[in-house]
Amino acid sequence: MIQLSYLDYLAVEGKSFLHRLSAVWKIIGLLIVLVGIVILRNVSGLLLLYGLLLSLFFACRLPLRIFSLTLYPLIFAILFIFVSGFQVHFILLVFLKVLSGSTGVVLLLGTTPYPSIFVVLDKFLPSIFVTALFLTYRSIFILLKVLEETQHALHLRGGFQWNHPWRSLINISNTFGHLIIKGINASEKMYESMVLRGFKNKIHYRGE
Repeated sequence: MIQLSYLDYLAVEGKSFLHRLSAVWKIIGLLIVLVGIVILRNVSGLLLLYGLLLSLFFACRLPLRIFSLTLYPLIFAILFIFVSGFQVHFILLVFLKVLSGSTGVVLLLGTTPYPSIFVVLDKFLPSIFVTALFLTYRSIFILLKVLEETQHALHLRGGFQWNHPWRSLINISNTFGHLIIKGINASEKMYESMVLRGFKNKIHYRGE
């Protein structure tokens, strides 16, 4: 499981051209990617966007182990398979949009120290919104840890078996419920620990 400290280490110690680029330009680049995800409605355009992001990922010499972070959102995107009625074109669109967005975010976090990101955001966004983004960022790694524990629990209960589809569906639904409850509980504990340390709904960021 990728630890938050390891991602921070990569962002600080990396020497690639993207690591040296200003956080402002990287955030602008991510916004352009997100706009492209919203606007593009064809598979070829999204494939081109995703291919560009993959090229940047390998050009920055980021370890392959953090590439797994870009795949986790697909767990929730799988739900769209059932919503779409198994339409291949729609499924490809959703998966490529999810992968492009997650890869762009991982590129930003893996090449930019998070204090630099929030210093920039704090200049343009309301402080309460920036604080919410910061807490969300920290909570993602809590959720990943919970997901790892949930995967182990699912495996011990039989996991997903094609020859027992009904039992597998029950296991998966129970897993999603467990994941949501544990994630909320872990986030509440994190917030309570911050309040005990003097948190008053605002985080102060110091520029470099």
